Amino acid sequence: MVNAADLKISDDYLAEVVERISGGLEVADKAEFFASLAWSVICEPGDSFAGKLIAALGPDEALALELEATSALRYREIFESRDLDWVEMLSFGRFERSLLEARERWKSRISLSVIDKAISEMTQHNGFFIYESSFEWPEALADLGDFAPRGLWVRGSRQAIESLNKSVSIVGSRMASSYGQFATSELVSELASHKFTIVSGGAYGIDAMAHRSALAVGLPTIAVMAGGLDRLYPSGNAELFKQIEREGALISEMPPGAEPTKWRFLQRNRLIAALGAATVVVEANPRSGAVSTANRALEIGRPLGAVPGPINSAGSDGCHRLIRETEAQLISSGQDLLELLGQQQGFYLDSPGLGALETRVLDVIGFGIAGMEQIRSEAGLTREEARTGLSGLVLLGIVEQNAEGWARV
Repeated sequence: MVNAADLKISDDYLAEVVERISGGLEVADKAEFFASLAWSVICEPGDSFAGKLIAALGPDEALALELEATSALRYREIFESRDLDWVEMLSFGRFERSLLEARERWKSRISLSVIDKAISEMTQHNGFFIYESSFEWPEALADLGDFAPRGLWVRGSRQAIESLNKSVSIVGSRMASSYGQFATSELVSELASHKFTIVSGGAYGIDAMAHRSALAVGLPTIAVMAGGLDRLYPSGNAELFKQIEREGALISEMPPGAEPTKWRFLQRNRLIAALGAATVVVEANPRSGAVSTANRALEIGRPLGAVPGPINSAGSDGCHRLIRETEAQLISSGQDLLELLGQQQGFYLDSPGLGALETRVLDVIGFGIAGMEQIRSEAGLTREEARTGLSGLVLLGIVEQNAEGWARV
């Protein structure tokens, strides 16, 4: 029997489940993987109490302690014996009461049958699950702290998930005007040569235009869903979702079977804000989900941009208020967006230290790894030109060579 993530399952069952839902990849710590998956079923999005327990103890031990209905006193003994910050845990108020309330929320979902059903549904859709220790896990989600998701359910490409290390979140009104759709298309097109991944929420209007524009120019795109990936919403975007799954990815922190409720939409917005190096709002009313996403971006220190609209357009009032009342920068062109992205450490856009050769070489390397032949071929350079560009990037401390090729420092 497994010890850490017990749920009364055998080692053989654990190995079989992990193989089914990991997408066939080897998982170093199967108990930790399974426990993270279990917590994603047990918790609602943004459950910070679960987040604190898991941060302190790890997903597998936290789950095992909950399966044993560990007392608050015993938790305190564990925290103190390991020099964990009991005072911080008390920031919830009374720990005992918070623990009892959490257990009341969780009790109907701490069930092997519930977890197994979610896994079965996901495998029927050829999906897989990743968690914090997965190699393709988006490190940007760490900025959500205790509110970070326990894992992500995925339908689509692992490469698209990996591409999230260089991404932009674009959101806006479901009732998009022709102006808003045009602005979205123009901004995405400007990002094509810089190979940014486009993140949005899969909704009608600006979200759908952001995804479609990315697909049209060959950029990866990620749709973050509010419910389970067996209940994609809105159903009217079914064909778009199929294309995103083929060429990008659909992701959710909610397991299959979860309905896309209002609360989950609001919580989903924090993931969109965290995944992008910056967030851009194109058309929104002041109380919209897009403005909620913008506020989440500001809370975690992400650069925020807003596209202005006509002064008589109520559909752009949210953008105008963001520009007037927050740190949002006015975005009126692709160049404005590139400048906004240049504020994020690690992105070398339009740097005065980069010449034409360095820029072309860096475009090929992106945030992956590229060998000399790939750089020459994709950048259209001679070997000597590629070497010159690489030398300049090395001197600037932007790239370095490893056993597989050239990559950003």
